[in-house]
Amino acid sequence: MLRGELAEDQFAANLASVAFDPEDAAPVYRDADEFYASTYPTDGLQTLLSTITSRFLSTTGREPEYSAGILCLDTTFGGGKTHDMIASYHLASNPGEITGLDRHVEDEGLATAYEDAVEDGLSPRSAVFVGGYVDARNARSDTNDPDAPNTNTMWGEIAYQLYGNDGYEYLKEYDRNRDSPGESTLQGLFDLSDDPALILIDEIAQYLEDASGIETGNTLLSTQTLSFMKSLLETASNRTDVTVVYSIADTAFTDEAETVRQEIKDLDSIEQRQQQTITPTGDTEISSVLRRRLFDDIEDDVAESVATSFYEFYRTIDRQLPPGVLDTEYREKLERNYPFHPTTINTLTDKIDSIPGFQKTRDALRLLARAIYYLWNHKPTSYDRHLLRLYDLTPADNEPDGSIRTKLSNTLFDAIDLDSAVSADIYTDDESAHAQQEDKRWSEKGLPPLGTHVATSVLWNSLAVGEKATGMTRAELYASVAHPEVSFDHYDNALENLTGSDHQVGCYYLYDEDRIKFKAQPRLLYIIDQYTQNTPRAQARDRFEGRLRQEIGTGGFETVPTANPDSAFPEEPADVPDSATTPTLAIMHFDSVTVADGGEKVPSKVQTLYDETASSHNAPTQSRTYKNYVLFLVPDHDLVENGVEKARRLEGLERMREDSDQIAQLTDEQFDELGERIDRHKGLLGEQVRNVYRHLYYPDKDGLEHVSITAVDANGDTTMVEAVEATLDDRILRDDDSARGEVWFKSRLWQQTKSRMDTEQLAAQFAKKPGLPYLFSTKPLRKTVARMVDESGYAYWDGEREQAYWTGDEEPDEWHCDHPISESPDVETSITSTDVKIGDEYAVFEGIDPLVDATDLACREPEYRVSIEETLDEDTESFDVTVETESATSGHLVVDTGNDTVVFSDISAETVTVSDFNDLTEGDVVMAALYESEAQESELASERQRVKDGGGPQPSWEETSKTAAAKRAFGSVRDDALASASDDATPGIETVEVEVAGDSVLDHGFFLAQRSLDDYAEQTTASMDYRAKDGDGSTQFTADFRGDLEDFRSINQHPESFSDNDGQRNVNLIFRVNFDVPEPLDGDDLLASLRDELDGTDITVQVHAQGPADVEGDT
Repeated sequence: MLRGELAEDQFAANLASVAFDPEDAAPVYRDADEFYASTYPTDGLQTLLSTITSRFLSTTGREPEYSAGILCLDTTFGGGKTHDMIASYHLASNPGEITGLDRHVEDEGLATAYEDAVEDGLSPRSAVFVGGYVDARNARSDTNDPDAPNTNTMWGEIAYQLYGNDGYEYLKEYDRNRDSPGESTLQGLFDLSDDPALILIDEIAQYLEDASGIETGNTLLSTQTLSFMKSLLETASNRTDVTVVYSIADTAFTDEAETVRQEIKDLDSIEQRQQQTITPTGDTEISSVLRRRLFDDIEDDVAESVATSFYEFYRTIDRQLPPGVLDTEYREKLERNYPFHPTTINTLTDKIDSIPGFQKTRDALRLLARAIYYLWNHKPTSYDRHLLRLYDLTPADNEPDGSIRTKLSNTLFDAIDLDSAVSADIYTDDESAHAQQEDKRWSEKGLPPLGTHVATSVLWNSLAVGEKATGMTRAELYASVAHPEVSFDHYDNALENLTGSDHQVGCYYLYDEDRIKFKAQPRLLYIIDQYTQNTPRAQARDRFEGRLRQEIGTGGFETVPTANPDSAFPEEPADVPDSATTPTLAIMHFDSVTVADGGEKVPSKVQTLYDETASSHNAPTQSRTYKNYVLFLVPDHDLVENGVEKARRLEGLERMREDSDQIAQLTDEQFDELGERIDRHKGLLGEQVRNVYRHLYYPDKDGLEHVSITAVDANGDTTMVEAVEATLDDRILRDDDSARGEVWFKSRLWQQTKSRMDTEQLAAQFAKKPGLPYLFSTKPLRKTVARMVDESGYAYWDGEREQAYWTGDEEPDEWHCDHPISESPDVETSITSTDVKIGDEYAVFEGIDPLVDATDLACREPEYRVSIEETLDEDTESFDVTVETESATSGHLVVDTGNDTVVFSDISAETVTVSDFNDLTEGDVVMAALYESEAQESELASERQRVKDGGGPQPSWEETSKTAAAKRAFGSVRDDALASASDDATPGIETVEVEVAGDSVLDHGFFLAQRSLDDYAEQTTASMDYRAKDGDGSTQFTADFRGDLEDFRSINQHPESFSDNDGQRNVNLIFRVNFDVPEPLDGDDLLASLRDELDGTDITVQVHAQGPADVEGDT
């Protein structure tokens, strides 16, 4: 068996061959001792042999312990009928050759008595009549016996076999005339010898069917044969020296043999009165019979150990198992069936036995012997085996003769043709079957071939016919395949893959419905595969490219190509812009460049595009200037084909849906499933495209570096641009990033040989120097410039407004005004990031000296002068105060003598007389002050009083939000202001700056101007800087605005047309709201109003606000 050399006759037990042609019979059947040694003593066999032996011994004077002379072998619950008849034949014909008879009878003393009697000369006679071995016209059985007559009937043949020519002569006339002898005649026949007689009749139904076509006199031979059987059985029932063993099976008849059926029913009524029915093999004995035939020895302690281990394993799992598996009786069943798993035996002898032509014990022996042979020669190395499972009956055993696959195709598939299912889903020599493809996924992890284990187990449970053709439940599958070293999640995953929609492993014929089963009809998956295979690759390639463009997305990187189908993929240096404004992500076409080495080596085409640029395709190339602002996304070589196949499958699905003839053949469920598959594959194609494009080459100090993109979101929410941004997150500067310090600024951005750099040059440094961050927003640069001015001695020049910003206290060498430079009207002594603009007219200087040298800063000119006449007119008790101004602006004059205060409103350039002072004399000190307004006087007076009373300046608050949705930005500033206030204080708003951010700065800015800020129009000013550039980075259009809100509303709202499609547009837009009198944060304030009004919009802003910490009480 282990060599695969078991001949068919090893399984084909044939009573006629053993009795009449022993040289052609297999040794295991021919040799009596070998036969008994390889035979398991079932209860039925022990009863049969004990009865026969007892009746043989009755002829020696021993009182028979078993009285029944008629023994009927019933094979309803199992096989073994022919086996038992051969055992009976050897017991009678070759008793001296049998050793160990005691194991096969119920009483050891009975065996000993028979062996002694045989030695003393007991010689039973036997006759064998096999209905399928002879025919109705010639009953001669032993053609090797030259003396044997050509008998015509069953009774003539039995008479000759029992008593030779004497016996035949006794019934010769009956045989010649085909007349059945009566009971008295048979009594005389059996009296011819004192030896006990054993008559074995097998396959009687087949003989009766044949005999029903032979006429004899006025009747039929079948009728005469039934009459003989009746007489024979009656005779045997009245004698102790004659024993009849016979078998009959209704399944041997055809539907057309109704007459014969009725005759057999009549025979049943005869034999059932005086016979003993014996079941050769009981349900619980089949595994023992099989084990005895297939193995020389089984160690009981091993069987017990394995059974106990598996029983405990079943008790600990978290899956539902079939009823009874967790009962203690199942442990006994495991031990009794060892080394076979109980489900293996149950399936073969219960489900498969329902197939016509399948002989329970004989064919189970054939299949299990091949399974053992195949397993022995294909021992698994990655996991242990404990039991012979149903999946060991593998169709991989496919030799031309006697293999499992041959048995399936030639016999078992007659009931349900699953040959196509095996070839497509379970096994092929080239390992292309779906289950074999699934196996590869598990073998890579060192696990068993779960795909074929599951599929093969389901196959055998799908072969039964009638009510037993039910397939398997998941619980039954778990019990059949479960291995202690394999997670049940793995089995679930394997089953889901096999019954799923993945065309690589999804089975065509495997259904996961109420029960798991194979069917002869293919699933929808098979039809889909046909459409897929008929889809041209070029069509699939175009579909993949189209989806690639959809998955590119937008963001901080410009892309080549864009989603526009007319946009070309980069092939030459001219295709990738050399731009200082926005970093470019070049996405390489999958037919142009792929990566097959994991990305270690930069592809040559990528390196060329990185190093060189050109103004057009026909222009000469030159070295790329802005190398830091070009990146490359390249597809993976090994994944491209799989991606194109995904596209091909989607094309096939859609072609199938468009085929009205095919759609008409689908069920409603299949049509719905087709739609679901199309929707799912659309998502899968997008995921596959993003997965294919996983190799990112980005510039660093030493050239292009490689990284694999891992930020691909399977649900499709992440575009390729977003995935790149997530991967390079630490290399990107965004709105919310903070200012960098002086060391970083000097080493990374500032050119050491220069004392001045405009902010456009500073921004270009990010594009030029490999390794610097990508400047997605100019805010971090603007913050950095402001910090350099505020903390590190740099100066900033706004060339548009001709305004300098400098916070130092030293005086420039070339400053020749009679006052500090900080008092120049062209100098601001504080700076915020909103004061900084990006452009060539905005510059940063190393200090104030180079700024003074490069610009023409104005000296401070006094706007007014107030002088008091030194002499008091004593007659009028008055004096003059003269106000000198350079403009028509009027002011608020306050004259204070210490005891009295006189106020003159709306004073311009003039002299006023002050009189009526109390107790004013020569030498008294008079003070005069000119204010812009009465409110300014009040504010300064309050501050002076605070200082006079020993307090400091009035407390204030100042908060800045992150760049966020409008509701969040306004709300966070307001909440922080309230949180910083004391319990009894009410903060006020003095100024609010709103910087509009996001992708729609102008649209959102005009929305705010027209609606949200309308109630504050008089207090609001707008500041806008607009820059549009060509694709080559050259400035094409600029627009600036500084003014009140009303004027801002009237300008062109859509200046986008001033740049071409490939160009860049930068917009900085800030609204400033200034309150003359601080507005309290009382719930109706500006911050609360804008927070609530803009809730639900997609407007993004950054908010900066400040004001006094408390506006309540007297001031």
